[in-house]
Amino acid sequence: MTRKQIALLLVGALAVVGFALGTIGYNRSQSNAQQQLAKQNEDVFSRAHSPTYGAPDAKVRITEFFDPACETCRAFYPAVKQIVDQSQGRVQLVVRFVPFHDGADLAARILVAAHAQQLFIPVAEVVLSTQNIWASHAAPNPELLWGYLAKSGLNIEKARAAVQTKEVEAVIAMDMADAKTLNVTRTPGFFVNGKPLERFGYEQLVALVLREVERAYPQ
Repeated sequence: MTRKQIALLLVGALAVVGFALGTIGYNRSQSNAQQQLAKQNEDVFSRAHSPTYGAPDAKVRITEFFDPACETCRAFYPAVKQIVDQSQGRVQLVVRFVPFHDGADLAARILVAAHAQQLFIPVAEVVLSTQNIWASHAAPNPELLWGYLAKSGLNIEKARAAVQTKEVEAVIAMDMADAKTLNVTRTPGFFVNGKPLERFGYEQLVALVLREVERAYPQ
């Protein structure tokens, strides 16, 4: 290998390292900024209209900014539910709706209507299990959801009327506004007792939850 080739490889390697360090620095900067926003806006984590899952008196709260058309939200759903189920009543999930994807707005409205009928979880599971059909990237068609929801227990006629109301619209608008306040631009967006993930990932979420559980329930 010539000196020129070696020099080019070194330059390339340094560029990769520089990019990686820059990305880490950027992500850390973004996380720090989000932490400051969360501290300054603690009220955004406790909206009375939000669906919850888990013990109401749990001292650890996972707030998830959720898009029903988001594939990553679908992938995380069973894992997050398991975290709550295995927490022995110490962790609660709070769901906020941010329909960023095409076709997600109606699905989010349906979930708000389902929550009003105390059917958020069964309806959410239908919405997510059929996501690849109604939320197709090529041609999203959320109207298809109505057909799949017949066996969920949802009062379809009542839900169809509800999704058109200003009350449901206001829930979505407030959730979107709170997401903007916290600089949530992608889903799922997780906060645990108001703390954002420093790096996105399931293991990172579990670690943050465990830290907050240890802090809230000292042995």
